Amino acid sequence: MASTITPFQSQPVAKLASQINVPPGELAPGDEKGSGVKIPVFEAIKSGQFSKKQSQELNQMRTIVEQQGVGVLSQRDDKGHTPAHWACLGGHTSILRFIIENKGPIDEPSANDLGARPIHWACVNGHIAVVDILVQAGVSLDAADNKGCTPLIVACQYGQTMLAGYLMGKGARLQLTDKDGDNALHWAAFKGSYSELMRLLIYSGFNPRQKDNYLQTPLHLACINGNLTAVRELCEQDGVEIDLQDKNGKTPLMLAVGRKHDNIVAYLKKEAKFRNSILPRIDFWSIVFGPPGNTKGPLLFFVFATLFWGYPMYILKCLPLTYYEFQPLHIIFFVVNIFMWISLYHANTTDPGFLPRNIPEYDQAIRQVAHFDEWKQGNNPLARLCHTCRTIKPLRAKHCRFCNRCVQEFDHHCPYIYNCVGYHNSQMQICAQKSKLLLHIDKVRV
Repeated sequence: MASTITPFQSQPVAKLASQINVPPGELAPGDEKGSGVKIPVFEAIKSGQFSKKQSQELNQMRTIVEQQGVGVLSQRDDKGHTPAHWACLGGHTSILRFIIENKGPIDEPSANDLGARPIHWACVNGHIAVVDILVQAGVSLDAADNKGCTPLIVACQYGQTMLAGYLMGKGARLQLTDKDGDNALHWAAFKGSYSELMRLLIYSGFNPRQKDNYLQTPLHLACINGNLTAVRELCEQDGVEIDLQDKNGKTPLMLAVGRKHDNIVAYLKKEAKFRNSILPRIDFWSIVFGPPGNTKGPLLFFVFATLFWGYPMYILKCLPLTYYEFQPLHIIFFVVNIFMWISLYHANTTDPGFLPRNIPEYDQAIRQVAHFDEWKQGNNPLARLCHTCRTIKPLRAKHCRFCNRCVQEFDHHCPYIYNCVGYHNSQMQICAQKSKLLLHIDKVRV
C-alpha cells in the first residue's frame, strides 16, 4: 500500500491486490481471459478441475508423460503457472502424487507479479488433503508469495476455517504477516463474513489488538468491510479499543461512517456510550425485548394478545351467550388452556440440550488436528468442532445462531417459546403447539 493511500477507497483496493483471485471457469489466480496456445498437460488437468472423478485425467497425464517425457511436468502455461498449480487448485490428489513420483516441481512460484506457489492455490479452495500431501513432500507451511502471504493467510482470505485449523495444528507460524503488516486475523476481519474463523484464530493465540503498518487493528478492517458480526466479535475481546486512530487519524467509527455502514455506526456509538458511562452496563431494552437478532417479540405478542384481548373477549362476549348450550366445550377449553400454559412455560424455561462449552476435548482435538489420518482420505475431522462454543458436537447437534449455543438434537429455534427446540424440550414444544391448535378448533366449534 502506498503512503498516499486514502482511508476510504485506496487502501482496501490495495489490500485486495495481494489476494489470489479465482474467477470461474479455467481462469487461474491473477490471470486474464484469452490465454494463448493450449498445452496438453494443462488441458488434461483443467478438464477435470471441478470433477471429483480423477482417474480419467490421471490416465491422460500418464499418456502425455509417456509420449513427451517427464519434462512436461516442468512446463509453464502462458501465465507462468506449473501443472502442480492447477492440480492443487482443483484438489487432484492423484495427479499431484503422480507429479511427485515423477520428480516434477511442486514448490515453484508462478512467473508473475504475485508469485504464488502451488500450496497457496490449494489453500484458496481449502483442499486439506492436497496441502497434507505437499507438507509431507517437504513444502514449507510458511512459504510466502511476493506479497508476503503465507498459506495460513491465504486460507483466511477465503474463509477456509478447517484448513486454518489444520495449518495451525501442523505448526504454521502465527506471527507472520504480509508486506502490509496484516496477519491472518486482519484478513479474516477484513473479509468480514468469517466469524467462526475469527474465533478460532483468537482462541489459537492471535492478538485482536495487533496493528499493521498503517496502525490499523482488525477492528478497523472489519469496519471498512461492514460486517456487524465481525465488529461485535472484536469489540467483545478484552482490551480492544474502539476509538484508536490509524496512521491517517481515522478511528473505526470514522471508517464506518465513511463507508456508510449505518448498523456498525449505531453499534459503535452505543458501545462507546456504555464504555464511557460510570453506571453499570445494563441494557434494559435487551432484558425486556431480547438482544438484537433474538427478539422476544413473538412470545410477548402471543402472551399479551391472549391475556389482554383473547380472554377478555371470551369472558365478556362468548361465555355468557354459550355457556349452557356448549358447556362441555367450555370445560375442554378451560382444561386445554391450563395444559397449554404449563407446556409453554416448560418449553420456554427448560434447557433444550445445550452442550457444555470450553471442554478439554476441544483443546485436545485442536492440538492433534494435524495428526488425524482422516485427512488422507479426504475426510474432515474438524467438522464436528464448534469454535464458538469450543466443544465437540455429537450427531444431530447444531449451533444455534440465535442462542449462540450448540444444542443436542437441534430441531429449530422457535421465537414463540423464545428458546431452541432440542433434546430436552421438544415434547413440551409439541404439546404447546398441539394445545394451541385444539383451542382454535374448540373456538371454531363454539
